[in-house]
Amino acid sequence: MSGTYHVLAVEDEPLMRQYLADNLPLIHPSFVVTDTARDGLAALSLLEANHYDLIITDIRMPGLDGLALVERIRAMGRSIPVIILSGYDEFDYARTALRFGVSEYLLKPLKDEELHDTLVRLSGDIERHRSAMRLPKDLTPENISRFVASCFYETSAEQTQLIERAVRYITTHFTEPITQTDVAEVLGVTPAYLSSVFHEEKGESYSKFLVRLRMTQAALLLKSNPSMTIQRVAEQAGYSSDKHFIGVFKKYFGATPNEYRLRKTEE
Repeated sequence: MSGTYHVLAVEDEPLMRQYLADNLPLIHPSFVVTDTARDGLAALSLLEANHYDLIITDIRMPGLDGLALVERIRAMGRSIPVIILSGYDEFDYARTALRFGVSEYLLKPLKDEELHDTLVRLSGDIERHRSAMRLPKDLTPENISRFVASCFYETSAEQTQLIERAVRYITTHFTEPITQTDVAEVLGVTPAYLSSVFHEEKGESYSKFLVRLRMTQAALLLKSNPSMTIQRVAEQAGYSSDKHFIGVFKKYFGATPNEYRLRKTEE
């Protein structure tokens, strides 16, 4: 049974800040906004004094914006999950956010269903992290040793740099038919090693990361370019077969590309 997850909401728009504070527990009862900040600098001050399980931040704010905030958080060595909110249909923002290890990139106007689905996914990640740090009930020497090891285990700087290079390469070439083997060859490691370290560092597999990247691209293209053909959208999202693209898209969003475009047009 999960407990309460403490959320820091960073948003320069007062109404949106209040909306997150009031409605997040209604969208998912385990998540509660315990603090809010109107910009990135105020958020950093709160982060120095408090613990948070999740950060939800706008991308465009005066002073220190959302991406700069995430970059500073990662530079501090903190792996707190982050959800980026944006009213801008520009994929460069999403691509940069993914490079910084952002958990999700959601477009405004925010949809409760999309936020709920994201929180469900993140609750599992947060709970697994908490469980790894929880003292075992059966205090056998083996369990104690395992627990102590988990508390002091840190991913090596070499592995972190490897995955940063991998993400940089993937986000630059995701519109091409790249495979995990291709990325491994560029980085000079084996596909099996890349797979293991990637999942360890990012909390998801290479294939899931690539699909999420491509689906974000496709959704933005469908919303911002009503006249673009599905075949062209598929190509721009890294799929040579529009049939394959439509199948992946429907599985990911629960609607075909045309249905998704129509729905977004009517909203």
